[in-house]
Amino acid sequence: MSELLSIYLMQSIYLRMRQNRTISGQTGNKPVERQQTGRNILTMKSRLRFALLIPLAALLGCTLPSTPSTTGTAPTGNWDNWQIQAGTSITSPPAGLYFVGAIQFQGTQSAAVFTSAGPVGSGPATVLDFLGTYNPTGAVDLLPATTNSAAYGIGFTEPSTNTVIPIGIVSGCVYPLDYTGVECLALISLSPAVGVQIASLNGTYVGTLTDSSSPTLSGTAALVLTQSTAPNSSGQFPLSGTITFPSGSGFGTAPLAGTVLGEAISLSDPSAAPNSPSITFTASANPAATQITVTNLAYMGSGTSATFTGVLTRQ
Repeated sequence: MSELLSIYLMQSIYLRMRQNRTISGQTGNKPVERQQTGRNILTMKSRLRFALLIPLAALLGCTLPSTPSTTGTAPTGNWDNWQIQAGTSITSPPAGLYFVGAIQFQGTQSAAVFTSAGPVGSGPATVLDFLGTYNPTGAVDLLPATTNSAAYGIGFTEPSTNTVIPIGIVSGCVYPLDYTGVECLALISLSPAVGVQIASLNGTYVGTLTDSSSPTLSGTAALVLTQSTAPNSSGQFPLSGTITFPSGSGFGTAPLAGTVLGEAISLSDPSAAPNSPSITFTASANPAATQITVTNLAYMGSGTSATFTGVLTRQ
């Protein structure tokens, strides 16, 4: 593909994205012809198809005046826990570029708050806010909530089940819904990428936990969890519950509190009573939230310690 053709395609695609980027079909200074699908901005499938035609090296330095659009306002619908990452599979913890946190849909609007980190070596994780559009057919488009956010655009079609799906991610000159300044046309397609919605962790999970250094402490354990319906400011969903240790350990039942972020679960004993045991719990959930893989359940008491691993299944 020639450089001139690459530039033409990038300009055409991005101008179309900017012209269609509105909420509830409203536009700014220029009339915009609505797509037959009623989408406010490009569908994930269209964006991915066009992105394949754009060489990553074809970055433009020019700017064009933008078409103002209706100010994006946060929706008020239910929040869902998501993990999105570069590559072809979901890993725990996520590797490379990732976005983990909460996505919300309401009417024709969408919003998200993610804890995100770029490719290895590009810096620590940061919190990013997004606002965008939602189509009743399930098409989701997310853009930076402010010009101070990292410049990423995310698009996908909402799945009917907790299955891994392809995600469209672009970086570069990506702007908020209500941006009205001049814009460059430099866009980079970050593909492949995948994402998955993780179901709520409400219920009782039972299974065998093993302490490899002290096998006599091993046995059946039970974890009871309740997940908040709303995330905190980092996109994490608060969790509370109890852990009942294997009976052979003599550790009994203890309270736990913490968060789930994407597939990652982090809990500890919130009581912090003087001379009480220290309990930390690190695990990951499968997307359907039917299993929790415990990578480290540490109990440290006066003169006693144990570290358990294993798999707990929802009852």
